[in-house]
Amino acid sequence: MSYCIYLRKSRADAEAEMRGEGETLARHEKALTEFAKQANLNVTAIYREIVSGETIAARPEMQKLLSEVSAGLWDGVIVMDIDRLARGNSIDQGIISQTFLYANTKIITPTKTYDPNNEFDEEYFEFGLFMSRREYKTINRRLQRGRAASVKEGKYVSNKAPFGYERVKIKNDKGFTLCPVPEQAEIVKNIFEWYTAGILQSDGTQKRIGMSLIARELNNRKIKPANCSVWTAQTIRDMLINPVYCGKIRWNWRPVKKKMINGKMIKERPRSTEVLLFDGIHEAIIDQETFQLAADVMGKNKSRTIREDKTTQNPLASLVICQKCGRKMQRRPNSNNPDLLICSAPTCDNHASYLHLVEKHVIEVLRRWANGYQIENFPNSSKLVIHSTDDYKSELSGIMKAESKINVQLNKAFEAFETGIYDTETFKSRSQILKSQLAEVNIKKIELQHNIDKAIENEKIINEFIPKTQNVITSYETLLDAHSKNNMLKQIIDHIDYNKNTRGHGHQEDFTITVYPKLPKI
Repeated sequence: MSYCIYLRKSRADAEAEMRGEGETLARHEKALTEFAKQANLNVTAIYREIVSGETIAARPEMQKLLSEVSAGLWDGVIVMDIDRLARGNSIDQGIISQTFLYANTKIITPTKTYDPNNEFDEEYFEFGLFMSRREYKTINRRLQRGRAASVKEGKYVSNKAPFGYERVKIKNDKGFTLCPVPEQAEIVKNIFEWYTAGILQSDGTQKRIGMSLIARELNNRKIKPANCSVWTAQTIRDMLINPVYCGKIRWNWRPVKKKMINGKMIKERPRSTEVLLFDGIHEAIIDQETFQLAADVMGKNKSRTIREDKTTQNPLASLVICQKCGRKMQRRPNSNNPDLLICSAPTCDNHASYLHLVEKHVIEVLRRWANGYQIENFPNSSKLVIHSTDDYKSELSGIMKAESKINVQLNKAFEAFETGIYDTETFKSRSQILKSQLAEVNIKKIELQHNIDKAIENEKIINEFIPKTQNVITSYETLLDAHSKNNMLKQIIDHIDYNKNTRGHGHQEDFTITVYPKLPKI
C-alpha cells in the first residue's frame, strides 16, 4: 500500500518561527516520517506547501495531491492535523471531502485515522474541517483588529517599508515602526523639492519638473527604487501622495476586494476613498507644508480626461509584450499623427511604432494561419508539438505488459511463501520490492492515460483552430470599435512579442513581431 505526506505551514507557525522556534515544515516532516515508520506505512512521496494560500486555487501542491488522490494513486495521506488540509470556504472543504470519499483514501494523523467509508469518521472529518475554518476566521478577525489597533497607536503594520525608511522593531513593546535611512531620506526630500520648487539649473535658478522627468533624473543617476527595477512616473506619484513621509500612518488605503469571475475568486486592491490617517510614532522626512504643497501642485496638473465611455481604444490591448523588458506595450495618442504603440518603461530602448502598422502586420500573420500553413514551423514550435495518441498507446501497452509481469512475480512470491520456499523475512522483502515496482508502474500508467486524453483533446483543439482563425479574419474587417476587435483577437492570440531597435514611427519593416497562437500547452 502506498502513502504520502502532506505538509503545510499555518500563520501560527510563521509567528512561531519569528520567535525562534524552528522551521515548521522540517519539524513536521521529521515527526510524520518517524510516525510512518512506527506504523509501518510505506511513504513514497512528500508534498511541501511552501506558499500561504486560503484556497485550493492558491496551493499548487494541494491541487497536485487531490489530482493523484482522485486517480486512486494513494491509499492514505498523512498530515499533522486535519486543518492542514483545508481552512478554505465550504466549497473547498466539500471538494477535499468528496475527493477522499470517492477515492476511498484514508486521512491519517498521529492521533487518529479517518476512514471515508466509515460513517462516523466521515462526519468527524467534515466537522473537523468546519471547525478549522471557523478557527481560521476567528484568528484572522483577531489579527485585523490587532492591526487596526496598532495603526491607531501610530505603529507601522505593513511588511515592506517605503523608500526612505527601514522597518524596525519597537523596543520594549510589540509591533514595528519606521526609521529613516539617511541616504534614501535625502532622495525623498529631493523628489518633493524638485516637484514643488524645482531642480537647480546651471545658472543657479530652479526649474520645477514633473513626475516623468523626476523618474528620468533618478534613473540617470543610477539610484535604485525600493520595490521595483526602475523609477516610473507612477512610482513618483505614489510617493508624493503617501502621508507616511510627513509622519502619518495610512489605513484602509488599498483594502482587499474579492470577486467571482468565471467561477474563480479574484482578489483586487483598488484605491479607497475612505482612507484613515493617524499620527505615526516615526520621524517625518517631509514637513506638513511641503507635503500639502505637493498635493496642491498635483491638483493643478490634472491627468488627461478619461473618455466617458471608458472603452478600449487599442485593438492590441494587453496582447503586445515588449521583448526587451517584458512589460505590456501601451497605446499613446500622438496629437495630429497616428497613435503610437510604446513601451512605458523609462529605461527601455525598445522604440515605438505606429499602432496601425503593428495591427496590420498582426492581421497578415493571422491570414497565413487561416490558410493553414506556418503553424507547424512556428517560432518556439517545441511548445506546439502535438504527440500522436498512437505513440502513447504503444508505450501504454508496454506498461501494461510490465504490470502483468510484476503481478505474476507477486503471485509466485505468495506461492513460494505458502509452500515454505520463502521464510517470512524473505517474503516480506520480495513482496515489498514487487509492490514498490507495481506502484511505480501504476503511476506511469496513470500519467500515460492522462497524456492520451490530453493529446485527443489537443488534436481536437488544433483541428478547430484554423476555422476559428478564418472566422476572425472574415469578421475583423467588419468591426468598427477597438474593443470588439481586441476581444476577437484574444480568442486566438496568446501574446505578441515586439522588438524595434531603430528610431522613427514609420516603416513597417523596422520592427519585428512574433505572434503566439492560443494553443494548448503540451
